[in-house]
Amino acid sequence: MTTTPARERTRHEIVRQAMRLFQGRGYSAVSLQDIATAAGCSKATVLYHFNGKPAVLAAVLEPAKADLAELVAAAAELDRDEAQEYTIGRFTELSVHYRGVIDVLQELIPVIHEMPEFAQLVADGLRMTEFLAGSDDPLELNLASFAINGLLGECRRPGERTDEEMRRLCDIALRRVLRPN
Repeated sequence: MTTTPARERTRHEIVRQAMRLFQGRGYSAVSLQDIATAAGCSKATVLYHFNGKPAVLAAVLEPAKADLAELVAAAAELDRDEAQEYTIGRFTELSVHYRGVIDVLQELIPVIHEMPEFAQLVADGLRMTEFLAGSDDPLELNLASFAINGLLGECRRPGERTDEEMRRLCDIALRRVLRPN
């Protein structure tokens, strides 16, 4: 299928409006019709571009998913300490950059593993947790998971802190919890 600029613009607008709606109301409270209305098109047009609401969400999350995959691939090339240090810095940057996406994901965390569209995102998130832990020790893995969840919870309130304040908080918190020495 050849994609025309008009089709690309429509697809982009659907994704943009879906993100706005998911962030404002929550994923569960938004229908395909809501997305279509906000994007200025029909529900049939949304379904032409996406095979359902999970596919729209997957498109919303695609840039974050790609950046997480890049983080995991880069960390995998490093030794354990370097990988942990790299992951702390990169995770901090991604958390701040994708604050709105994190807000949308919070609602889905309990069920995201059941959604096949997000299997790689979940796998990369687990691998990132291992890099943050810097160890195979179950306590360190639990601390990394705890730190991730805490920071993601903080990142979901975009208006409360500036990006720079959020960066500083994430970096200090991760280092104190995961690299206390």
